[in-house]
Amino acid sequence: MLRSVGSVLLGLWALLGGALAGQAQDGSPEAAVQRAAEQLMASRHPESARHLDVRVRRVRGSIDSTARLKLELLNRGTVPEGLTRARVRTKGSSGGWRDAGWAMLRVARYDSVLTTHGRIKQGASIGPDDVERAWMNVTDLHGEPLRASEFRGQQEQGPLVADRHLRSERVLRTGDVRPPYAVGPGTDTDMYYRRGRVTFRLSCTVREPGFVEEVVRVYCSDTRKTYQARVQTEEAVRWVKTL
Repeated sequence: MLRSVGSVLLGLWALLGGALAGQAQDGSPEAAVQRAAEQLMASRHPESARHLDVRVRRVRGSIDSTARLKLELLNRGTVPEGLTRARVRTKGSSGGWRDAGWAMLRVARYDSVLTTHGRIKQGASIGPDDVERAWMNVTDLHGEPLRASEFRGQQEQGPLVADRHLRSERVLRTGDVRPPYAVGPGTDTDMYYRRGRVTFRLSCTVREPGFVEEVVRVYCSDTRKTYQARVQTEEAVRWVKTL
C-alpha cells in the first residue's frame, strides 16, 4: 500500500516538475527571442513567411524576457537563409529602445520541389511518372530548385530529358532537365551557304550539341575547314562564319 502511494506521489511530482520546467522554458530569453524572430519574419517578408522556419541557436546578453523585444538583422532587405546574427533590443520604461545583446538564428527555407522516383541516365527522357512533389528544406541546396509549375510549363513545349545522371530521390534543379538537342557531336548534316542568288550545300559533321537556332561548330571533310553554323533542323544548318 505504501509502495503504491509512493509511486503515485512520484508520478505527480514528475508531472508537476515537467509542467514547471515547460513554463520556465516558455519564459526564457530564448523563447522570447524566438517569438520576436517569428514576428520579424512575418512583418518583413510576408510573401515568404510560410516558406521560412526560424530557430534560435544562441542568445547572449542581459535580455529581459518579460520586456518587449525587437530584433534587427544585419542583412537588411534580403530574405535571410542559413545562420544569421541579429541584434536584440528591448523597450525601456522611457519608451526608447536599448541594446540588450544578440542572437544567432538559423533560418531554413522550405519549398515545394520535385524529386526523382529512381535513377535516370543522362539524356534519358523524364516525365511526370518519374518525379513527385515534396515539401523540403532547400536552404543548403546548390542551385535553384525546379518547381512543379516550371516543369509542367517546359513539358507543354515538348519532351524533356535529363541533362546529367540523376540519382534516386534527388531534388531536381532548374539545370537538371532540358529539351532534347536537335544535333549532337558526330551528327551528319547539310550546311547551306548562300552567295548572291546561289546557294551552296556542303556535307558536314557536327562537333558540339545544339538546339534549333543555336550556333554550333561543324566540320567539312571536303574543304577540310571548320565553320560556325546556325541549326535550322535536325538535318540542316546555315553557314554563319568560317573559322
